[in-house]
Amino acid sequence: VLGNAHVSLFFAGGQSPGSARRALAAYAQAERVDPAAAANPDLHLNRATLLQYLERFQGALQGLSRAAELAPGWEEPRKRHKNLLEFLSRLCALLESR
Repeated sequence: VLGNAHVSLFFAGGQSPGSARRALAAYAQAERVDPAAAANPDLHLNRATLLQYLERFQGALQGLSRAAELAPGWEEPRKRHKNLLEFLSRLCALLESR
């Protein structure tokens, strides 16, 4: 919940690096101290969303994959993983053709 609050502040408050840092720290702490949080697909999806906006694409892809593993019936993480891979593929193609 604390991580999500900081993510909300990040997006509502001008994308402050401090809010992003605090959100990532809160997610990491939740995973360390609460096994239920570590198995919560929402945590992984929300952190992946933040990582994507921070252009930390490897971490975002890993988080989306983990969310999909934890919630096999939830289509959102799979759809977003696919979309991110397509974006990165297009980006690489544009860079190569530059």
